[in-house]
Amino acid sequence: MKAFDDADNYSEKLILVQQNLRSMPTEIVQRYADFTEHLDLSYNCLKDLSWLVEFEQLRYLVLDSNRMHESQLRTLTSPLPQLEVLMLNKNEFSDLTSTIKLIKRLFPNLQYLSLHGNPICPDGLNLQPFSTYLQYDYEYYSNFIAQSLVKLKFLDHGLVQRSYRYESFPSYDNQIITTTRL
Repeated sequence: MKAFDDADNYSEKLILVQQNLRSMPTEIVQRYADFTEHLDLSYNCLKDLSWLVEFEQLRYLVLDSNRMHESQLRTLTSPLPQLEVLMLNKNEFSDLTSTIKLIKRLFPNLQYLSLHGNPICPDGLNLQPFSTYLQYDYEYYSNFIAQSLVKLKFLDHGLVQRSYRYESFPSYDNQIITTTRL
């Protein structure tokens, strides 16, 4: 496996595209974690992201086309507050609420997020065959994400529009749910 990092000059960019990775090899983490700001792991088969916490300088992360689900995000147990850009295009995220809750917890300072080609993204780009089966439209999707990720500036292909036309979104952060019996 060859890590493309500008001729081993310890570049801030690390590109490991199409390496058939399920996790990051320990040698790569030890060698590059301290200074990598931009990490591209597109077109792999990542199942474990626990090693990402070692990349304390990481600001830009590309995980496109990894067949990832929400469960792969859950392998990351500590937040990455320094991360500003997250690309998760062409994966298999299928639950909008749980995906965004995970992203909010793990990447609290995210400014750019792209989810094109996932079942949760009604982008109309038909990047995956099941994208036509979505039950909500892009406006609802983008408003829900904008409300959940307040620091977000760009979503998918454009600026975040915080129009909030929908009356209610599932919000559990500050809400106390009570039930009353009659």
